[in-house]
Parts: sequence; structure tokens; C-alpha cells
Amino acid sequence: MSACKWKWTNPELQARATTKQESGPVLYATDRFKLDDIRDFYLRVFGQDEYSTLWSESERFRSGSGIPERKPYLDSWYPERTGGTNLANSLTRYDKAFYNAESKAAAWEMKEHNHQQPDWYGHCNGTSAASIRYVNPQNKVLRPTGCTLGVEPCTEFTPGDIRALLSEISMNTRAKFLSGNRCTLSRAELDQRPPLRSNPLVMDDCDDVNPGSFHLALINFLGRMKQPLIFDYNQDEPVWNYPLYSYSYSSEGPFTEAQAVAATGLPIDSWVFNPKAVSWYKVAMTVNYRISNFGLDGAGTVPADLSSRTYDYILELDDEGHILGGEWIGDSRRDHPDFIWMPFEPAEPTGDVSYGNPEVNNEEVIKLWAESVGLDPSNPFRGNPKNAFDVRFYPQGEAAWGLVNGYYQMILDGSNAGSVFLGKKAHLRIELSDPIKTDSSVEVILNGQSIGTNNAQDGKIDVLFDAIAGINLLNLRWTSTRVDSAELNWDFRFYAM
Repeated sequence: MSACKWKWTNPELQARATTKQESGPVLYATDRFKLDDIRDFYLRVFGQDEYSTLWSESERFRSGSGIPERKPYLDSWYPERTGGTNLANSLTRYDKAFYNAESKAAAWEMKEHNHQQPDWYGHCNGTSAASIRYVNPQNKVLRPTGCTLGVEPCTEFTPGDIRALLSEISMNTRAKFLSGNRCTLSRAELDQRPPLRSNPLVMDDCDDVNPGSFHLALINFLGRMKQPLIFDYNQDEPVWNYPLYSYSYSSEGPFTEAQAVAATGLPIDSWVFNPKAVSWYKVAMTVNYRISNFGLDGAGTVPADLSSRTYDYILELDDEGHILGGEWIGDSRRDHPDFIWMPFEPAEPTGDVSYGNPEVNNEEVIKLWAESVGLDPSNPFRGNPKNAFDVRFYPQGEAAWGLVNGYYQMILDGSNAGSVFLGKKAHLRIELSDPIKTDSSVEVILNGQSIGTNNAQDGKIDVLFDAIAGINLLNLRWTSTRVDSAELNWDFRFYAM
């Protein structure tokens, strides 16, 4: 088996790591904030307001998978005790090409990514993110571009080298946790825990992922949007990040309370976990995922058969048929996923040993990869041909209201704070970036009513309108000859006071 340590890779996750002990356990049964956060995130990522918690919608997607082009390729998890991502001298070749053979990337890896214990420390989160975000490298690439192999300083990067470099920069991947927190207990400690929590309403870090959140993540992200995810497939201290490519489930129900109680196998007489639950379903969920290798055997192949596991749980539904949460049952009570997440583009490395190698440049590696697979090195994610792995970059936070990275920035009454004062018409300016500066138009919809379609003029669009007191909703619906509207269409809330 292979595994690796989880590394916090963006400020949101780092904040969760440092405040988790202070914030205490999560009350999944009644806390709707997390669900609303994921629904909003889903809208910002996919441009679709289709995230659903209804059981009837779940039944439409009893199975799901990524598109065939996104079936994850096999690779090493680059254990730190065997040289990390310099396992086959890929970083040494990087140093030759980009540092005139001075040992920088290789030296940093040897110094900082060299833990011998625990023996499961490695790059599995980077390898997993790379395998579902980047097309499998196919061809050799030379640097400097156009050089003659055998004539110094010409350096050849094999597909294996490029995979290793992608795994390294993907240690910095921006990520969104869809559910769960890292459990740091050993298997022996988990086995000593009582079968029933002292407060049945509360799930701690080793009880989650909550089955309801896990089920909804698979249905909405993988079933509906065909977006592969990554999960830590086991509950105990070692972290085993693997790309999750497909799933299918069977169910029984609806159950009465007595049937649901009996299915738990616990010494309880009533459903003590969620007072809002009025009906229940028993689910057997089988997930299919790609494991990583200790070494490089088979690296670059796409396995015909993926590994699989089946998890058993009870889902809780409210009186309108929405999934509220759930409980693991049977063996899954002690053997269920720890967390599930979605990767995005790599952030810049910081030099922190919990991140990727700061001597490896993200942009240079992505250019190597793009050339290897026949994409435009200067625009691999937005160019032609269309990259099947193309997903939106990580959504900006609230501090950057109105920003759609790479395309446009909205300025509302002179700022990007997302607020206006009443008593006058609000002024919305949309400042366009390439490639939509000259050939685009946008219909602006305010609170459900169209307020006109506007064409770009000198890279800008200006709109005047009357806002209503309180929360307002702006929907932007774009037409462009160069960019898919799904990349451009976003919904924005702002406050008028």
C-alpha cells in the first residue's frame, strides 16, 4: 500500500488546520452553513445553480464517472525516503535546463523532502491532483526549445520527468474541501472508541466525512458534472489521497425510524442523531479510484481496472425529501473516508516544506506538459484545441468581488466591495481582459429582470441601473466568439444601503 502526508495547500485549509482544535466539533445535524458554502462554490466553479440535496435528484445519478479522457493515469507517489520527485533524476534534469546545471531543485528536494519516517510521507496529493487535472504527458520535450539533442546544453524531458514535475507543482494545488477533516488517531485508538458517541448529534474529525456530505459530493460533482475528486479513503492517521473517478450505489428504503435504528446495529431505541430526520435510506456506495505505486512501474499507463471500495451508511431525509446527513453503519463505522476535495491550479510555492519545491517554476512545468500533449504552451487551458481537463480556476474570495480571473473585473460605484448607496443610479463598469476585449457582449439581469445587452467598447462595458434596498442579484450572460459562455457566466450578489 502507498500513502502520504496531507499538506495544507491554501490559506482556507491552513486556517482550518490551525483553528480546528479551538472551534470544537461540527454539529452536522443542524449546521446549514457548510452546505450553503458548497452550493455557492459549485455555482462559482461550474456556472450552474444545480447543486441539489434532494433524494429524488440523487436517484437520477445512481452511477457516475469522469469523462474517459480524465481517467487518471498511474504514477508513483514519490516517497520522500526514496528521493521524492527526483526519484529518476527529473529534478536534476530540471536544474540542467533552467539553472545551468547548478543543483537547486534537486538540492532542495534532498534537504526538505527527505523524511524517512513515517515511511508513508510522500507526494500522493500532488500525484493525485496532477493525474486528474493534466492530460497524461505523451512526448519528449527539449529545452531550450528547438535545441539539438546531444549538443550541450540541450536537455531532454521524458513523459516520466514531466509527470514527476507535475506532481511536484501540484503539491501547491489550490483546493476545496467538500467534506471532512483529517483524523489523527491511529487504528488502535479508533478501535478503542465506543460504538455510540457521547453526544450523538456531534461528529468529530474521526466520525466524518458525514455520509450525507459524501453522498452529495459524489452525486453533484462526479455524477452531474463528471468532475473527478480526490479522497483520503481511510479514516486513521496515515493519509492516502487517491483520485476518485467513478461510483455506483444501491439503496433500500424509505425506512421507518425503527428500521433505520435496527440497521445501525447500535444499542438505541430511537433515532438519536438528527431530530429533523423523518425518513431514511440505507445505501451501499461503491467507489472506484486509482492507487499510486511506490516506484515507477507502470507509470504513464491508464489502468483498465481501478481499485474499489464499498461503504455502507444510512441517509437522513427531512419532510421535503432533502438529504440532511447520515450515519456510517457496519464495517464502515470504522472504515470510511477521512475527507474529500477538489483540486485546482497550483499556487506559487512558498519554501515551506509542506508545499512543493520552490525551485520548480509552475509556468515552466506547465509549458513542458502542454508541449508534450500538443496544447498551446502559452495558453494550454483556454486555447485550441479545447483541453478536456479544463476546469475553472479556483474561485476568488469575497475580497475580490466581481473578479472572474483572466476575463473581467466588475467595478460597482468605483470599487470592488460589492456594495452601493441608494438615492442614485448605481454604476457598473466591467473591465475586460483578453481574449474577450473586442468581440463580446453581455446581458445583465438584475433581480430576475433583464436590463439590457451591452457590447464591449474599448475593453469596457458600462451599465446604469436602480438597485433595491438590501441584497441584489446580478446575473451576467455572455456571448463571445472566442470563449465558451460557461467560462464567463457568473452570478454576483451585492448590497444596496
